Amino acid sequence: MKAEKAMLFSGCVLIVFLAVLIVWQADVLGVSAAKLEEDAREHQEIENGWEVAQDINDDMCAMLFYDKEKDDCTYSIYLSKEGISYGYFFRQGGFDPYMAEGVKGVVFEDKGIALLSMNENQVCRIVTDNEVTEKVIQVDPTEPFVVLLPIDCGEIVMYDAQDNIVTMYDTFTGV
Repeated sequence: MKAEKAMLFSGCVLIVFLAVLIVWQADVLGVSAAKLEEDAREHQEIENGWEVAQDINDDMCAMLFYDKEKDDCTYSIYLSKEGISYGYFFRQGGFDPYMAEGVKGVVFEDKGIALLSMNENQVCRIVTDNEVTEKVIQVDPTEPFVVLLPIDCGEIVMYDAQDNIVTMYDTFTGV
């Protein structure tokens, strides 16, 4: 009787272990929203003293890390997965000169658009117009920014403090 209970217990432990192993290998456990900044800093070796500008929604999180002098920067983008999964998964990151010098738009076909910038152009306003509604997003012209937009936001126009149009460099990723 004792041997049967030991075998049953061993079998249950083995089943739980295999289930955990399968879930781990299937890559269904991502990073929770509360741990995204910590995960990006750890995996990209970003100093704790660096500031961060970020935006997050149900589909995406984009972060732009920069030093106090605003001389150096790096970015991280995490996406959620469709289907059975939890959290966000690292998609891309690193240094991008377009973010340091201007505004970079990273387009993810199913998720949306991430606008990232150290704001050298002093963008103060972002206007989206999808022919149904116009949305105005105010931005601090003295600070780096990250803004997430839906893929169907329509035309995106950015303005500096003198009402000049600021050019965006975009990258289509196609997810």
